[in-house]
Amino acid sequence: MTTDSREDVASQALARLGEPAISSFEEDSDTAEKVNQLYEPTILQLLSSHDWSFATKRKALEEDAAGVPVNEWARAFLLPNLRSDRVGKPLSVFNSTERGAKPVFEYEIEGRWLFTDYTTVVIEYIYRVPESQWPGYFHTLAIEATAATLALPITENASKEQLHRAVAYGSPNEKGRGGLFGTATKADATGEPTRSLLDDHDPIWIARFGGFR
Repeated sequence: MTTDSREDVASQALARLGEPAISSFEEDSDTAEKVNQLYEPTILQLLSSHDWSFATKRKALEEDAAGVPVNEWARAFLLPNLRSDRVGKPLSVFNSTERGAKPVFEYEIEGRWLFTDYTTVVIEYIYRVPESQWPGYFHTLAIEATAATLALPITENASKEQLHRAVAYGSPNEKGRGGLFGTATKADATGEPTRSLLDDHDPIWIARFGGFR
């Protein structure tokens, strides 16, 4: 696990671009303004693009009397907040807290609520994991993905954007599933840490990109 804050991750991404660090997303600078606009969407996109084991959790929902069930449903259950806690729709829904419960499908999601006739609802979902709890493989990916997102707006250098996007996601024919993203998904599946490909002395980096910054 790392101990980074979002400022640390963003600053490491800026360093990859040869740009100075920021101390706060709210500081009075053009760089900080762009980081503030683009950082969180980049992280949410990464989290939503794979069923990360480290970011998956289960939660028993509370019935919400303020919710108005639609159509035939009898009950409304309040979902975790989208973006600030939950990333995307639930991966699975259960009508029991028992271990080994099977997913159920008789429900409907609308806005902040899950509507159903079940009296108990448990969801499995991807949550917005704090930077300090990211495993190393996701931390490495997030830095490079953020660098790819910031490259053109901050440096106005299309070559840098292409470079960092290739490192983060692989070649175009890999459709965003290669590069560090592919490495991270494999590590996530096995639970094993991987050596960072962002090391300046990494022979793979040097051979593929000639050490270009």
